Amino acid sequence: MMRDAAFYFANLGADVSRCIAATKQGNESRYNDSLARAYQTLELLHKTARPEAYEEGLLMLRGLAIARATPEKLASFQTSLDSLIGAFSAHLVT
Repeated sequence: MMRDAAFYFANLGADVSRCIAATKQGNESRYNDSLARAYQTLELLHKTARPEAYEEGLLMLRGLAIARATPEKLASFQTSLDSLIGAFSAHLVT
């Protein structure tokens, strides 16, 4: 059964949240595992044929890279990510 875009978008957000947590803990192995899972989820999201969700997912991962390069921005990025996941997932359901 193919899941819908809202499901994969929310899961991608969870994957990115795990990346943030791993970064804060300095756990590079866990970060790499979570990032690999995020890219797998992004590919599944792409297959839902909702290009706006896929584009937001790409931006989410780009934002993670920027926030990770500037650790003092991680908390702010997490807050923005949490808001985005809820709002955009709800948009995808409609």
